[in-house]
Amino acid sequence: MTRVLSALLLATGLCLFPPAARADLAMAGRSTVLAMGMQGIGQEGVWLRRTQIRRDLIDRGKAYTHLYDLDRREITIIDHSQRLAQVHAMADLRQQAGARASASDLRLKITPTGRRQPLQDWSCAEHRLEAAMPAQIGDEQVSFELAGTLWLARNTPQQKEIAAFIKAAENPDFFMGIPALAKTSPAQASGLSEVVRRLAPLGLLCAAELETRYEGTGRLAELSRKMNSRISVQYERYSTDALDPALFAVPVGYRVVRD
Repeated sequence: MTRVLSALLLATGLCLFPPAARADLAMAGRSTVLAMGMQGIGQEGVWLRRTQIRRDLIDRGKAYTHLYDLDRREITIIDHSQRLAQVHAMADLRQQAGARASASDLRLKITPTGRRQPLQDWSCAEHRLEAAMPAQIGDEQVSFELAGTLWLARNTPQQKEIAAFIKAAENPDFFMGIPALAKTSPAQASGLSEVVRRLAPLGLLCAAELETRYEGTGRLAELSRKMNSRISVQYERYSTDALDPALFAVPVGYRVVRD
């Protein structure tokens, strides 16, 4: 469940920031994850340069970097404790996750609440998110559901080049998420990428508070409902200073493995 939440945060948070052609963007903030009765608090860092995206995070005490290259259509997961970089082709991940989630597979509702809060020069508007998609736990058919709030900033100078991302999202090989999720929970992975497609035009992500749950009548679904997970992220500042291209490269001396 934690991995699903992390995938949603990664996909939603990164893809609501456009890969700008003339300006770079860096975001910094904090996140809290509550799963399996345990709470984790960490720092969030996101950097964007043209069609390259980097996210740094701490997961259970280990430092990771996720690199997304929308031109090469590759995802690289860097485990700094092992000095290891695993490179995944989006096309392969998309195939593992199954066919593209269609409108009938995914129900998504985004409703503005009227509340607003600032993030430096941005005016962030609160939206209520409700989503559901078919999934499977063991032999049980269930509904995997997401609910919570997103704070989005629209019509900012940093959003002018969002067409570049929307075009990339239209590629049949597009996949945005955690590669391991495509292998272990393909229905969720496919559905989450579809969520990203639909959210991308709506604005830049300022903050999010989300909960996941499974709904069904079987024993496993009932057990999963007792382990609902929550995640929150709050970006505290952004910068449009030029970024060093080296930020988006695997560190020298790390072992590189292609999946």
